[in-house]
Amino acid sequence: MTEYDSRFLGIELPLPKFSPARVGDILQLGSLAAGGLATYPNYAVTTDKKHRAPAFAVLHIDQKKFQKTTRSDNWQIDTRVGAEWQLDNSYYANNPWDKGHMADRESAGWGSSLREAQVAADETFFYSNACLQHMNLNQDEWLALEQWIMELKLVKNGRVTVFTGPVFGDTPRIVTPTGRPSAIVPVGFFKVICYINKTTSQLDVRAFVVYQDKDALKDLQGRKTFNFANYQVTITEIERLTGLLFPNEVYERNPLLFHENADAGTRLNIRSFPERIDINQPSDIVHHDTRRIVVADDNVEVYIAAALVRPIDGPKDEWVALANYENTLMDVKEWTLTDKAGHVLKLTGVIEPGGSMVLRGAQLRPVTLPDNGGVITLFNAAGERIDLADYTKKDIDALRRAKPNRNLPLNFHTYRTPLRPDA
Repeated sequence: MTEYDSRFLGIELPLPKFSPARVGDILQLGSLAAGGLATYPNYAVTTDKKHRAPAFAVLHIDQKKFQKTTRSDNWQIDTRVGAEWQLDNSYYANNPWDKGHMADRESAGWGSSLREAQVAADETFFYSNACLQHMNLNQDEWLALEQWIMELKLVKNGRVTVFTGPVFGDTPRIVTPTGRPSAIVPVGFFKVICYINKTTSQLDVRAFVVYQDKDALKDLQGRKTFNFANYQVTITEIERLTGLLFPNEVYERNPLLFHENADAGTRLNIRSFPERIDINQPSDIVHHDTRRIVVADDNVEVYIAAALVRPIDGPKDEWVALANYENTLMDVKEWTLTDKAGHVLKLTGVIEPGGSMVLRGAQLRPVTLPDNGGVITLFNAAGERIDLADYTKKDIDALRRAKPNRNLPLNFHTYRTPLRPDA
């Protein structure tokens, strides 16, 4: 794009503005387009002088024109922005920080021809489009969110506009290459996804914050026992974290609510405001009129303690252990255990105080534990979520490398001493 196309979706969608406290941080040069935008084929970036990082990137996606592009990794300084406002490779060398694309290569890799798409993909490799992003986040949760956007089925005409940027905290980590000024590491990143819903023909919005800093998580409202890093959030929360001001159209079409609304609370089963929904799989994402699941994790001390995934002798030896840390006997009749594929196991029986219940092989079915990563969720008889445990293929591979000839379980909630499955 040579400038931001505000009608890419077929309706007027203005760029976000900046709060008075943030306006002075945004790079404005004659070499840049209106609003301080550095423009590239399918996206544009504004630069935050204070952090020498993108303030936000705006990416246009046409799902119908995706091409199979190759990765160049030819990172360059954008001279229009200026080297002094970008973090070069010295900030990413010999440390766990990846060059995290704000406008990602695959999503930008579209066009009327392969050549056009390849040029667009290659143009994402400018340091002006990168942030210090932990390699585990960049190659896992962040990548999964990008993939979800690319494959989003709700989109009319395949067109999506995505706003992405970093979130900086009050007590940041820093990276200081030899002889260079220190750079602040973002505590997390946001995405605001905008599209026309193919069913309603109206603007739809989904907003997310993904954190990479445990110190930042300490300040979040919500579950006290343990924290997730991935959240679906309100537009107001992102505005307060970043100093961005999104247009009213975006605010109104995001399904989560920041301010208390008694009618919506009753109708949609919302227990607290502002809303923040922890996300571990696409089915967790809240849409308009989705009834919220009550999260009772902090109210009941029953946990998915451990699981054996990919046993040496095959799936017949898989098991999941539930642990009761309450001081009373827990009747789990009509409780359910579900997996990532949506299979539901109805439970029966009781768990003694300090005891465990182990579901092995046939007892676990129809719930399965896929080798490539999964999510296990425990609900009580009222449909309230009591616990959730997730794992990745990397977790399983690490156990196999550690003891290739032994069945090693995944232990969840490591802040506690896990109960043995035969306890």
